[in-house]
This record gives sequence, structure tokens and C-alpha cells, in this order.
Amino acid sequence: MANIREDKGYTYGIGSGMSSLKQGGAIFIATEVGADVCKAAITEIEKELNLLKTELIPTEELSLVRNFMLGSLLGSLENVLSHADKFKNLYFAGLDYDYYDRYVDTVKTVTADRLQQLANVYLNFDNFYKVIVGKY
Repeated sequence: MANIREDKGYTYGIGSGMSSLKQGGAIFIATEVGADVCKAAITEIEKELNLLKTELIPTEELSLVRNFMLGSLLGSLENVLSHADKFKNLYFAGLDYDYYDRYVDTVKTVTADRLQQLANVYLNFDNFYKVIVGKY
């Protein structure tokens, strides 16, 4: 976001996420940019993905993301219905009851080295599907 939104000014908003399914999942990056900077924005997205593969995530940034992820989990448990939703997720995914304990432990203990290893396995830009709507 700092590069594509703040430094380059290509977009007001850019984000990423993951969709988890029982037998697979997807990583996605989404933004809205003008046709005049579309190719440049895609190039910058590729550069950012490659940085995750070649440079360790700074300690401060990793700490910020950890706090965000743990806070998001806590915020998603605000009432009895949200607790039931978490149980439903476990049930339909065939996960055991300690899944969320393992999740919290992983978020708290994952290292920048391990994240770099995972980036090198999963973030191959050439294998990504690119969906572009509008002029390219």
C-alpha cells in the first residue's frame, strides 16, 4: 500500500486477502487504478511480491501485522452468534477444537524467515491469474 498508494499515487485503495476452502484456497490482491497506470500498477504489485521473497519482513512490520491479526480474531468474537459462527467454521471444515489455539500460537511465533520461505513457495507471480476489467 505504501508503494502503490502513497509513493506512486496510483490508487486510493489496494488490499489483499485469502480465501480458505476445505481442499484449497486463493490469495488475491485487488485495487482500482486508472487505465493510464494499470500496467505500471501491475508491475509494482509484482515487485512487492518479489520483495517478500527476497527480503525479510522488518520486525516492526511483522509485529504490526501480528497485532492486527490477533485483534481481528478477538473482535470477531463479540457475541454468542459470532462464537457460533466460529464453531460452524470448525465443523464444516472438519477441524478440531484446538484450531484457534494453534492459529494464535502460529501468529505469535511465526518468524520472518519462515514467511520468506512460504513466499518463495506460494507467491509466483507468473502463476497468478490476473483479472483486469477495463482498459489495459
